Amino acid sequence: MPKAQLHLLTVQQVERLQSGDADQMLNDGGGLYLFIRSYGAKQWVFRYTSPITDKRRKQSLGPLADVSLKEARKLASEKRELLARGLDPLLEAEIRKFDKVKDFNQWEEKQRNKVKAVFADWKRAELQNRKDFGIEVERAFEKDVFPLIGNKLIGEVERSDIKAILERPLNRKSKRMANRLLSDLKQFFGYADDEELITLNPTRRLIKERVGGKEKSRKRYLSLEELKQLHQILPSSGLRAEYQYLIWLLLATGCRVNEVLRAKWSHVDLDKGLMTIPSEHSKNTVSHHVYLSQFALLQIQQLHDTRMTDWLVPNRTGDGAITRQVLTKQVTDRQQDIGVKGRVVNNRTLILPNGKWVIHDLRRTTATLMQELGIMPHIIKKCLNQKTDDKIMETYQRAELAVQQREAFEKLGNFLGEIQLVK
Repeated sequence: MPKAQLHLLTVQQVERLQSGDADQMLNDGGGLYLFIRSYGAKQWVFRYTSPITDKRRKQSLGPLADVSLKEARKLASEKRELLARGLDPLLEAEIRKFDKVKDFNQWEEKQRNKVKAVFADWKRAELQNRKDFGIEVERAFEKDVFPLIGNKLIGEVERSDIKAILERPLNRKSKRMANRLLSDLKQFFGYADDEELITLNPTRRLIKERVGGKEKSRKRYLSLEELKQLHQILPSSGLRAEYQYLIWLLLATGCRVNEVLRAKWSHVDLDKGLMTIPSEHSKNTVSHHVYLSQFALLQIQQLHDTRMTDWLVPNRTGDGAITRQVLTKQVTDRQQDIGVKGRVVNNRTLILPNGKWVIHDLRRTTATLMQELGIMPHIIKKCLNQKTDDKIMETYQRAELAVQQREAFEKLGNFLGEIQLVK
């Protein structure tokens, strides 16, 4: 196109142009026009003859308010270069638009297939059906998995990545956590395999014995002398009063810690001396009545005196209960030979003669005490809401044995009460 036919408009002309009674099409040359509508809208338009269809076509280059004369001329020049190569600018724009959508879809698919995104899908599909809604697993992944492979495509995760992840808890000398994390990873990549997101499972043939080693059944319980010592040291341990009451309540009921932590005041009947563990809170999915001794009621009453929310032991914000991790950390942090900066100051206050103890050991202690108090094994199982190993007995002996359970808990409560009388 001859140079004389280009740049026919000036900046001043464009700025001063006013709309008229009819639409106007002002030519800047080279196929570039300023289209002025009668109602005032001003639009840059590129007009040309398609080299493919040999028909006249026009393409919008944007409104004058957004595209200056200089920018419009640059865009028109690009269109003319396409025409010179035998290409249709409108068709090329559609192709580029399609490519952008394709690229975006590919990018979006990659985002969906990143480990973090697949975990979110797994959580919605399966983890939310667990009793804790997958909170435990998510916490473990946030701590050890996502920092290493969270933004990696799940199909690119290799066996070496899994080994690096498992090294993290092992370096913290937590073999049990490493084994638990391996189990969670196997389930996660099993889900990915079922969804056809991976072709090879990176956790294949990895077994706990090769990671954290074979786990031994824990047998720790608190002896009578340790219980007496616990009574002496708890008040000066630095634990919140509610946590101290909770420890004695766990000993008096034999409940699993999460069963009590998830309890609300609506689950407790102080008049009847009864606490109900709903099936959705129970580990074995069987609802359970806990018959509260006078000793247990005393602990609950002291918790009730500090009641601020619907939960027996609320968290600091009051919008839920404390978690098992909080209570566990409070206890373990006070059994350290060397204090950890930023943790508790009184790091030795809960050390007991027979070594480290954890919250779950309280349930084992309750069972041991009941045995020593002469309570029959089948009554103990009822009190602790344990399923019997005898399938026939489990099937046919459905009696709740409420009277016997209440007597057993009262006997246990009296024993714990006597311990607290020792000065």
